[in-house]
Amino acid sequence: MLSFLYASEQVSLQTYLVFGATIATSYAICRGIYLLYFHPLANYPGPKLAAVSNLWYAYQWLSGRYPWAIENVIEEYGLDPARGRDVVRIAPNELVFMRPEAQEDILMSGTKNRPTFIKTDFQHIGGKHAGIAADPDIEKHRAVRKLLAPAFNPRALKEQEPALHGHIDQFIQRLKEDGTAEAGVDMRDWFDWLACDIAGDMGYSHNFQNVRDGKAHLFLRAFRGIGLWGTLNQVMRRFPLLHPLVFLALPPRMAAILPTLLRSNNQIVRDRVKNRDNLKHPDYFSLLMPENKPVPEQAFLVAQANHLIVGGFDPDTNLFTAAVFFLLEHPETLKKLQDEIRQNFSRYEDLHNEALQGLPWLHAVIEETLRLHTNGAFGLPRISPGDTVDGDYIPAGCVVQTSAFAVTHSTRYFRKPREFHPARFLPRTHPDYNPIFDEDVKSAFKPFSMGPRGCIGQNMGYMQARILLSKMIWEFDWELLNKGEVDWERDLRLYAIWEKPPVIVRYSSVQRTDSEQLVN
Repeated sequence: MLSFLYASEQVSLQTYLVFGATIATSYAICRGIYLLYFHPLANYPGPKLAAVSNLWYAYQWLSGRYPWAIENVIEEYGLDPARGRDVVRIAPNELVFMRPEAQEDILMSGTKNRPTFIKTDFQHIGGKHAGIAADPDIEKHRAVRKLLAPAFNPRALKEQEPALHGHIDQFIQRLKEDGTAEAGVDMRDWFDWLACDIAGDMGYSHNFQNVRDGKAHLFLRAFRGIGLWGTLNQVMRRFPLLHPLVFLALPPRMAAILPTLLRSNNQIVRDRVKNRDNLKHPDYFSLLMPENKPVPEQAFLVAQANHLIVGGFDPDTNLFTAAVFFLLEHPETLKKLQDEIRQNFSRYEDLHNEALQGLPWLHAVIEETLRLHTNGAFGLPRISPGDTVDGDYIPAGCVVQTSAFAVTHSTRYFRKPREFHPARFLPRTHPDYNPIFDEDVKSAFKPFSMGPRGCIGQNMGYMQARILLSKMIWEFDWELLNKGEVDWERDLRLYAIWEKPPVIVRYSSVQRTDSEQLVN
């Protein structure tokens, strides 16, 4: 009798397993058929795996080579001369467009009576408040942006400039002490320190003192360490049943410092609220806490602080590091910039933003660096409200994005797109301008995005780059110590942030007469 019951249990269990497997297999087959042939995006080209699963998307992100993967599938599948479009399906419910017309349709939505393509949760790290860069709520974003906008107008930038000079002058002095050593210094670290110090001070009057201490603050260490895990967290949102397990993959070192980091961030914001009437210079938080209004809740301020710091730090350190590397790889361009800076100014103290804005080579180097090293290379995904993109109607709920990386690296829009040629951004009347760049489609170059969600701090970014590069060139001659060991594009990886190859530089002070020496 017992053996009969045991046998019955086995049969029953086997039956359930077979039944479950049959149901799962049938569901997968039916879903695959639907996604391939009946989904609203079924007619768009792309890898078959991407059409039926998020596995293709996940693999490309976790490889660290997502921008290149998108570029490759656009070249392989996307060009449709008959319809004049470049578009590829990269996930079951997601398209990537390339043409500048698509950029404008998506990123300029919400203007001219067009419905808005709302942000996805791609940049939202969780919590009640998403922060200015990630908030999908149109009205919330508009309200915060309206508050912060005065911090980035020309008058405000002029008021903030002395504080910026203070950070850069300290950086220059520290380079004189450590950067002239035989072994040189890794500029990834040094520019991270500087950009983080500036972002904290400009954002909420907190100096992380990375440059002074010659090492990364807790915040910066955490930010650097979150890259691959941050990408894993973002990717796993597409697999809801597995997403809760992502925290098991958090590196032990990160798990150990995160509680301290969260407490530190909250305390910094509380201190800033207490000191609202005792500031050394204007900061962005001044506008979030107007004197005649109640102080916003702590969670709101912390969310904005996180985005102001990361948004004010990460793009700038990428720009600084890439510019120095590209210039050292192209000594003829570095010489042009040295001559422009050193021949147009007689004193270090005269290197201020207004005077630097008219320098064509300085402007061209910054623009070409932004083109060749694409900061916003992750696509800026948006949810269609049911509207047209580059001539195609995209049903509501489908996700669309553009690829600034593919555009700025494409021969369709730029001559010699994978080479560093700042001359393309010189005025055509400049003696160093080369007519081979006449056909470049400069309108396709949007390094700070565009539209209502375009980068609010782009003018601050340009000001920092002008002053920093000009002062470094005025004060030092540069030497790349790991020349020939690094291929910038080959060695780059993009996870939650760009992971850059080493840039080891040794500096030597420019020899001048006594009247020309840096007074510091």
